[in-house]
Amino acid sequence: MDKKNEPFKLYKANKTNTGSALQLDLNVLKKSVFLDCAKQKDEKIFDWEHKLTIKLSVSDISKILSVLDNKITSEKLFHQPSKGEYEIAKDVKNNVLEITKSQYGYSLRISQQNTTGVNAIMVTISDSESIIIKILLQNAILKIYGW
Repeated sequence: MDKKNEPFKLYKANKTNTGSALQLDLNVLKKSVFLDCAKQKDEKIFDWEHKLTIKLSVSDISKILSVLDNKITSEKLFHQPSKGEYEIAKDVKNNVLEITKSQYGYSLRISQQNTTGVNAIMVTISDSESIIIKILLQNAILKIYGW
């Protein structure tokens, strides 16, 4: 019997409580990886209750991998959850994910526009952390297709 995939979590806490965290969670049935980002609330505590979520298709994953593979320096994904059957609240107008290669790794930014404004979270990813994310995303594609 297959065990459930464990989500990958990356915490970037700091002393000023302005850090952030991300979580990648594979959902084979939905043929997607869900990317959640949360802001830091307190020392080692993150606001997962007010997280931003984006559903990544295989096509989205391949675009992110293009950046992590250093084929391109940045990628921007634009989603309109209200046009699909997303589990995200219907008041969300759009989600934008931007990933950019920087001098010391990568910067990943998710922003979400809803009826009350725009909320954004940025997570820095080191080169060594990007290796883990790259392997997990590559394997997610294999699992989604059952290979």
